[in-house]
Parts: sequence; C-alpha cells; structure tokens
Amino acid sequence: MKRLFFDTNIILDQLDSARKGHADMLQLERRMEEVGAQPLCAWHSLSIVEYVSRKLYSKETIYLVLRGLIENFNIPETGTEEAREALLYLHNDFEDAMQIASAKAGSADLIITNDKLGFMNSPIPVVTPDECLKLLSR
Repeated sequence: MKRLFFDTNIILDQLDSARKGHADMLQLERRMEEVGAQPLCAWHSLSIVEYVSRKLYSKETIYLVLRGLIENFNIPETGTEEAREALLYLHNDFEDAMQIASAKAGSADLIITNDKLGFMNSPIPVVTPDECLKLLSR
C-alpha cells in the first residue's frame, strides 16, 4: 500500500488548522513519509483547493500551496475516458465519482476521504485518515 489518493476534503483538512481533521492529517502526513507512501490527488482538486483557500489565504500563499501540491502529489492523467468512467461510479455526487476515476487512473491502493458515503461505488478501498494511519502503522 504505497499509492494513497487524497479526496479534496482531506487536502483541505491538511491545509486548514481550523478544520476538524487537521491533526489527523498531520499525523498521517508524518507516517506516510516514514513508510515512503506516494500521495495522489485529482487535477480538479487543485481548482477546488484554490477556490476554498481564497477565504483563508493571500494570493501569494495560495500560489505556494498549489505549488507544494503539484510538487509533492502525483496527479494522474485524466480526460474524456475517465470522465465517462466516472459515470459508472456515480452515487450522489459527480465530483466524488471523478475522484474515483482519477484514483483508478493513478493506480491508487486506497482512497482517503471523510465522505465514505460518496465513494460507495468505488472499486478501490476507501478509508478515513484514521483508518489509513492504522493500516500504515501495521
């Protein structure tokens, strides 16, 4: 289990200390470094992170955040075929289905999210950050 796909809500938890999952994400980040796990995220997560971060950070800080994500995360190539495939994973939210298709394109071993309900049609196992931390600590 080396390729861990981050749903956008998890990336936001990592960036915003006021979010409930922030402390868990800091622990998970440290553990991933220790075991050499590769983080992945979807291309479209970057625009969501940028949009949500406007309320928290200056343009300069947002640029640094985006640059850090691009430098540290593997971003799977996606396009028309993956968009079609996302329709197969649709439960309630097409954006979650797009996350699943991106994770599959990136050969992710796990998807990490706080919204497991939105990922119930995923062919890839879906875990919370706490569950992932436990798996990585075995």
